Amino acid sequence: MTIYEQIKEILSIRMNDIVTPSEVKNLLKLKYDTNPSSVILSDYCYNQYNKGISFNRHLFQYINKGSYKYLGEDHPYTGLIFHKVKGSDEEVIVGEWKNGEKTMYETNDELDMLSQHQIVKLYENYNDMLRNEMNLLHCKPTELRHLIGRIGEFLCAIHTNGTLARQVNQHGFDVVSNGRRISVKTTAQANGFIPINQHTFQAFDDLFVVQYVDDTFNVMFYGPKEEILAIAREYEGKYEVDLKRLEGISGKVRRTIL
Repeated sequence: MTIYEQIKEILSIRMNDIVTPSEVKNLLKLKYDTNPSSVILSDYCYNQYNKGISFNRHLFQYINKGSYKYLGEDHPYTGLIFHKVKGSDEEVIVGEWKNGEKTMYETNDELDMLSQHQIVKLYENYNDMLRNEMNLLHCKPTELRHLIGRIGEFLCAIHTNGTLARQVNQHGFDVVSNGRRISVKTTAQANGFIPINQHTFQAFDDLFVVQYVDDTFNVMFYGPKEEILAIAREYEGKYEVDLKRLEGISGKVRRTIL
């Protein structure tokens, strides 16, 4: 039996379990006397591509170096495919799965942007994390600014049918839609101000403001950035926009999303 077949055999009753490389190596050693150094779980992942290895046998979802989720063959997997370039600590996206259908990217544009399908998937996953943080770990929404902010960016990309660059906020904007650069601001505050850096104000075209309240993401404003200047105050290198006044300016779009 090949190592691939051995893994399928010993994990046949472990579907959806999280296993460690050392655990699998020990099981193969005990049953088949397989050399542990020959067992490389990352060679059989849906979401991890290793250069030089035939990418057509998939059993695991890579979680981290010490954790793999066993999914088995022909899983209807949805997610991105990552590859760590030799000599670099960073991973790049080289493809994606959609309900078990694999697509490998060929152009730089595909490598740099996430597809709408993957953005929707990330939006769902991040909302799951948000609920867990609040309901299981009892964190307040105002303590989860980074998580809520990321959900706002995904929401904007979905709402505008835009694209989300991997390195978000790199140029002072988060989403691009129809050639327009959009800066996304998300808050869990009922009152207060939205800060906008004056130094990056020229780097985007439109503003997309999301408010999270009562387990709902509301789009408070979506329109040209110039519209907020009439109600913004200047303070220490920032424009500060009052949430209450934001609701009354022209060009706003307010609606409940998901």
